[in-house]
Amino acid sequence: MITGKNLVAGNWEHSESSAVFQTVNPKTKTALGINHQEATTIQIETAVQAAASSFEVFAESSFEDRAIFLKTIQEELQQQKSEILSSYQEESALPEGRAEGEFQRTISQIQSFIELMDNGSFSEVKIHTQGPDLRKMNFPLGPIVVFGASNFPLAFSTAGGDTISAFAAGCPVIVKAHPFHAATSELVAQAIAKAVAKCRLPLGIFSHLGGQSHDVGGQLVSHPLIKGVGFTGSYSGGKALYDLAQKREEPIPVFAEMGSINPVFILENKLKSDYSLAESLAQSITLGTGQFCTNPGLIVICDPSGAHDLAVEISKHTASMNIPPMVHDSIQNKYDKQIVDFKSSGLLKSMHHSSTCSAVIGSVGAQDFLNNKNLSEEVFGPFTLVVNCNSADQMLAVASALEGQLTVSILGDPSDKGIAKVLLSKLRTKAGRILFEGVPTGVAVTDAMQHGGPFPASSDSRFTSVGTDAIYRWLRPVAYQDCPDNLLPDALKNKNPLGLQRNVNGKITGSEI
Repeated sequence: MITGKNLVAGNWEHSESSAVFQTVNPKTKTALGINHQEATTIQIETAVQAAASSFEVFAESSFEDRAIFLKTIQEELQQQKSEILSSYQEESALPEGRAEGEFQRTISQIQSFIELMDNGSFSEVKIHTQGPDLRKMNFPLGPIVVFGASNFPLAFSTAGGDTISAFAAGCPVIVKAHPFHAATSELVAQAIAKAVAKCRLPLGIFSHLGGQSHDVGGQLVSHPLIKGVGFTGSYSGGKALYDLAQKREEPIPVFAEMGSINPVFILENKLKSDYSLAESLAQSITLGTGQFCTNPGLIVICDPSGAHDLAVEISKHTASMNIPPMVHDSIQNKYDKQIVDFKSSGLLKSMHHSSTCSAVIGSVGAQDFLNNKNLSEEVFGPFTLVVNCNSADQMLAVASALEGQLTVSILGDPSDKGIAKVLLSKLRTKAGRILFEGVPTGVAVTDAMQHGGPFPASSDSRFTSVGTDAIYRWLRPVAYQDCPDNLLPDALKNKNPLGLQRNVNGKITGSEI
């Protein structure tokens, strides 16, 4: 049952003084009737203090205990699946298939961290016994604040990758729920809270706080006992949190994934020979109503002959599409304003509007694109801008002008390999993931995935928010020098009681020392 209350270290609290808000069904535009409470300053303080108090105990928990905890979260989510998916669809207006897919992705993400706990590789044990005895491994940072994402009510929210990777690292988590899907978030929080209790872990390792204002998030990030922040959302939101964290007496890391236009570069011979490009791109642009962080918002083509009007070709496929509404009016209104601003600016060569949905395909010449930096800003929604280059040199100039991205794509056929190699040398400094086939929309949740890129795509391009490597955001290395064996963590002891693969004097081994 959805209560609208805040979870503060195991207690669902009602406050008479709290401001309240309701979520809205984006399709019907009607409020859903439950008053969700904004967390009070006292609740925020209590949650942070409880997280800090529980940190030492949770940090010392075994990898096996953390795996059991994550498995229990999985089980509790499965128990509440039908209610979670019903709320998800009400609050987002996204279809049943999307809800089911995102739920399964959430479960699968948790499973990947369960398996990581089993092998313990994230501890990165290094032992050097020749000279001073030095033994190094990773330890958790401390209490972490996770901000729910507006466009992923499950996979990037309350039990999403940020929360689960922080739990796996041994860090307490305080979730700042996204107000667009507060009910869905509460249901997931209920499942996590039950798992905490069943596993007899300190209740302070998890709190779930709501609110529409920026004050709740600001107070959390500013609190001196918080040691890290996970965020997925807009550039303005992520940058504001990052700046706030750096102004603290003790600055802390903010791992913010802030969006991307995910440029797709289509080389000359690929453009001539691949007749499926327009349809594939149309599907990718509109997938999730353009609300994935990897939708292609910029398509750069090399077309010296001027024979291809790719914007028109794509728009033929979007012209009669039916796609869900955006997850909230505020996102739709911002999108609509950006489209109006583009149209009134007169900078674009053409704009093609779908007659049945909000998809828009624009086109512009390469030189006009290079002369107007604002044309490279993200438009969050089902929009893309086709940049027409009349030479390889123009395409390289566009590549050089781009800011950091989550993804870039280089689509060519074998005869394009010369320019592809030169283009790659420029673009690998611009993105965390480089594609050579298909479209960028969608992220494979695997160990080899990199979901993060140079600023402004993310605040720290060395880390990923997808895949098990996401755990490294919440860890720091500690070295023990000449420490008695009985005082060492199990991972560093001579007998290797955890059976880990360890780097001992430069060799990987699972043996005792």
